[in-house]
Amino acid sequence: MSAILPSVVAQQQYVSELRRKKFKFGLTVGEAFVRGIRDIGYKSTGTALDELIDNAKQAGGSNVHVLFGYEGSRSDKKPSEIIVIDDGHGMEPDMIRVAMTWGGTHREGDRSGFGRYGYGLPSACVSTGRRYTVYSRQAGAGWHSVTIDIDAISDGEYTTPDGDIVVPEPVKAKLPRAVEEHIKRHFPQGTLANGTVVIIEKLDKVTWKTAGALQENLLRHFGVVYHRIRADLDIWVNDKRVEPIDPLFTTPGYRWYNLDEDRAQALDPIVIDVRNPETREVEGQITVRLSYMPPTFGSVDKTQDAAGKNQNDRFAVMKDYNGFIFARMGRIIDVITKNDVTTFQNNDRYIKIEIDFPALLDEEFNVTTSKQQVVPSDRMWDILRQNGLVKALEQLRKRRDEEKAVYRDSRDKSKTEQRPSEEAMERAAEVAPKPAPEIVVRKQQLGEKGLAQEAERRARVSGKPVEQVRQELEFELRGKMYKVATESMPGAPFFRVDMFGGTKMLFLNTAHRFYRDVHSGLKSTPEVRSALEILLFAIGDRILDTTENLRDIYYHEVPEWSKKLDYALAQLAQGIGHPDREEPEPLDMGLKAAE
Repeated sequence: MSAILPSVVAQQQYVSELRRKKFKFGLTVGEAFVRGIRDIGYKSTGTALDELIDNAKQAGGSNVHVLFGYEGSRSDKKPSEIIVIDDGHGMEPDMIRVAMTWGGTHREGDRSGFGRYGYGLPSACVSTGRRYTVYSRQAGAGWHSVTIDIDAISDGEYTTPDGDIVVPEPVKAKLPRAVEEHIKRHFPQGTLANGTVVIIEKLDKVTWKTAGALQENLLRHFGVVYHRIRADLDIWVNDKRVEPIDPLFTTPGYRWYNLDEDRAQALDPIVIDVRNPETREVEGQITVRLSYMPPTFGSVDKTQDAAGKNQNDRFAVMKDYNGFIFARMGRIIDVITKNDVTTFQNNDRYIKIEIDFPALLDEEFNVTTSKQQVVPSDRMWDILRQNGLVKALEQLRKRRDEEKAVYRDSRDKSKTEQRPSEEAMERAAEVAPKPAPEIVVRKQQLGEKGLAQEAERRARVSGKPVEQVRQELEFELRGKMYKVATESMPGAPFFRVDMFGGTKMLFLNTAHRFYRDVHSGLKSTPEVRSALEILLFAIGDRILDTTENLRDIYYHEVPEWSKKLDYALAQLAQGIGHPDREEPEPLDMGLKAAE
């Protein structure tokens, strides 16, 4: 007779223990279910506590206070309790008991608020600590409470003689002294005529361990998640009021909107009517908000990268909400960074897209039970594409690349009054053969014409007299044989050369892929940029110093080079992709050719 496998023995012992406990073979195994639900997958303590704030809002509350309790003095670094107080309508005693079960809700299938399944309260609590107590009262009634202790469940304290694990009956209760004192200080009339208090103890799954870190991260998290509904809900963490934080940074008065002189630019929103594919009736409306942040937006010192200590307070929000930000009824749920539409990289932090949908479209967005994640259907992505989402993202990325490239270029210029490439070309000119007299004359004519045209252009922009502008331009170029400038000319060649007086001007087109991806791309260095400028100066010298017929050939060929170069670089980018790494963050607008 063959030996019984150890796994089979373990199985037999397990079933015998269930029979001893008079297990009724319900759909779930109570103790194991509670242990498993503790790992439901909340992204942080903040997202778990969102469940309790959602309940308060749906119960008609206008104030929610999150505070910490301590075993010893308040100076303890690590809280022993997290307490959530709200002034919603409260629950009758038996409803407290029901609410502490999974699926116990009178809002099953409700689309008017945040909760639908009745999982939020118990899941949030056991995902944070091993013991929790819910106190609640309705207007005109007294406080009642129910306590659940996971360790006590394991010890069989909640198991009936029939083998069922049940929630204890509610008991009349008095709020803990610390909670009463907080209510006296912070709630109207110093009392709570109706509301709910949740106290989570035996904290063993808190994301941020110290009180300071927990408080600061909750202030930021709640500020972002509930920023769209703050007119209806006031949230506090300990004695600090949660300030709303618009992750797009386009709402005046919200936290960090005016941290410094940098401002995010709001683009026109996209409003989409989602229609039933058969009846063509409107099922719901999606609102897409978009914003663009200047490349210095995350920096303290605008001349340095947004890295380490030079990251300002905005940077953490920019980093955490880098992707498609999904909100349900104004409440942020998820950030999708990678899907079939696109993959967000580190340098996309300066682009923000928020997609808000109503509860009526829940099935199209597949909102998870824990309200941690959305999975838009293929139909939703198609609708978003058709209404310009991808096009808007491409335009924002192009603008970002151009401005970042301009900064890298301008940062080189800021280090010295003369660029290394300009200085190198001047030295090379000292030993170069002298051009023929007729070419010298023609270059003088080109220089005079270019100087006059640039002075007239700048005068139109500035409103100054042409003569004054010309004098300023001549002073700016005095003594300079070569000068690099930038301009944005979509569809134009990647570079051009001109003469302003006696100065040979090299114009780099920031709208061309050569500038964005090569000259000032992620892997570019000051040495590479200088070498490329010298190469183009050498070609430019030949264009300016040659005969008129040959120069006309160059003027025809350079646009053709540019078209092929743009196409080839696009293929290179698609084949290799951009590395997902940190790139220099700050960016100043740089000097344009007109400056």
